[in-house]
Amino acid sequence: MKKTPRIRRILRKFGHLMGRIGELGDDQDDLFIFPYRGYGNEESFFIKGRVLENENLFDGKSESQIRNIIDSLKRFETDELPDAKIKMNIEDQELESLTDHEGYFIFEDNWDKKRSAGEQWIETEFALPNYLNQEGQIIKGEGEIYLPSKEADFGIVTDIDDTVLQTHVTSRFKLKMLYATFAKNAKQRLPMEGIVELFQALIRGGDGQRINPIFYVSSSPWNIYDLLEEFMEVQGLPKGPILLRDYGLDPSGAFKHHKMETISRILKTYPNLPFIMLGDTAHNDADFYIELAKQFPDQIRAIYIRQTRETKNARRIARLIEETSHVDAVLIHRSEEMFVHARKNGLLV
Repeated sequence: MKKTPRIRRILRKFGHLMGRIGELGDDQDDLFIFPYRGYGNEESFFIKGRVLENENLFDGKSESQIRNIIDSLKRFETDELPDAKIKMNIEDQELESLTDHEGYFIFEDNWDKKRSAGEQWIETEFALPNYLNQEGQIIKGEGEIYLPSKEADFGIVTDIDDTVLQTHVTSRFKLKMLYATFAKNAKQRLPMEGIVELFQALIRGGDGQRINPIFYVSSSPWNIYDLLEEFMEVQGLPKGPILLRDYGLDPSGAFKHHKMETISRILKTYPNLPFIMLGDTAHNDADFYIELAKQFPDQIRAIYIRQTRETKNARRIARLIEETSHVDAVLIHRSEEMFVHARKNGLLV
């Protein structure tokens, strides 16, 4: 087992102290299998998850800023289970894997999936055969894998921070960002202007009758997955896989090239499906998307980049978009501009 770094041990002790102060549980918490939404096609699937101690978070039910801060700290100070055998049952198929040093597990395998034409969410079961809960039962968990409709016109890949969720990442000294991240729960967070209505329209497609798939790809850490999932449900955003990044002291899997690798996997999974992509100027979304359009020239129909605060990076991205000719990339300020462009190009009714 890999030795825990000293700074992490300090954070862990602080997290346990916060748990006792907030009466959120103790060191005897059961283990918890946390599968993230997966996706696939008729030939293969991909799903990731993590095994952690159940910290009994409030899951957005508290309006107290103190409790929200405690929950946030506990999300980032997790007690994971490394090197553990985990089993997955899906469609009468049993698979086995091991968690890595951060407690993450991945199941990526082939299957022969007979399915209908419509959108489907396939239920999966997970189990830790060598671990029991406090009632003496094998620890289990449930997940789901998404299969897009065969009648989809296009897919949507979108960033989250300042594209879907207001995070104020470009605020002065990032004070607004820190306040929103640590002091607000899922029900208190706000979406970007017009984005809910835009996504609800986009998944219906060019004739208003489609069920187009949506994938949320962000550099945010897996630690806030539950908050984002609840936020999207509360706001009425379309359901789709949420694909984040490990931010541990010793990150698991892709880190620097997370977005490129994650989106490339999606495009390869659905090679006959075109995509539109959404991002913002607070990050390097435009760079990733424009590069992907070179690698997958027949799959990127449009790129929408929202102008956030006027910054050096925003000005650079504006020039990049202006100089780009191999893909339809658009710099926008309001969601209505995306509505107009999408209607003009047959993406919306």
